Amino acid sequence: MSSFASNQVHQSAQITQQVVQQQQQQQQEIYNEFSAGVTATLRRWSALRAAVDGEWGGIDSHKKAEDMRQGLIGMFFGPTAKKNVEPSDVEDALYIHMEEEFSCQLEDGSPKDLGGILFEMANKCVKGDFALSRQMVQFAEAERAQLEKHAPPTVMVEGEMEEDENDMVMGDDIGMQGGMSSITATTAADYASGNLFGGGPAVEPQQNLPPPRQLGEAAPDKAAPVLDDDGFEAVAPRRSRRKNKGQMPQGGF
Repeated sequence: MSSFASNQVHQSAQITQQVVQQQQQQQQEIYNEFSAGVTATLRRWSALRAAVDGEWGGIDSHKKAEDMRQGLIGMFFGPTAKKNVEPSDVEDALYIHMEEEFSCQLEDGSPKDLGGILFEMANKCVKGDFALSRQMVQFAEAERAQLEKHAPPTVMVEGEMEEDENDMVMGDDIGMQGGMSSITATTAADYASGNLFGGGPAVEPQQNLPPPRQLGEAAPDKAAPVLDDDGFEAVAPRRSRRKNKGQMPQGGF
């Protein structure tokens, strides 16, 4: 092979490697932004917060909330992504998880609202539009700040009071600049790795993700079903208490 041809092959390999790295970075950014949006949306869901704070799911309530978050993310991205996800699928998953894990039968219609929001968020993130996910983070952070503002006062020693005053000044500066509206991919990963409501293990961000699957694209082949002694596949009952199935949300939750 001539020197010219060898250089051409080398340059082609470098370009291919650069393209692959860019695609991996884009895939990770999409995953991080969507994960942050899901995290913020669940933090704003009063029904889930009440269930966790009240330990309606027992001592594992925090873990069950974390399982819900990972399950919702996995519906759209990753190896467990489902085929042709619809808002009603997310709605069903929320109803079933709340009922089976927290013994909570919701009648306020909030799962329908969340289903529509997360469906829209996933569609936008795949296209590189992170406005909705970042908006949800901004809302969640604003609500958290309000809760902390009205929290009962705590007794602090002089050194702690000085540190707390400095933190408040920094927090006010961030709030004046629009809070989390300018969230970046790095801060999205950090935000998504935090606990939902405190307690329990933090969620580790995933790395080296496969290319994001477009909604409606066929999912990868799954393992063959496990049959019982009679040759039948056990199917879990599918329950739903939804009203106006499949409609997109008209307001907040």
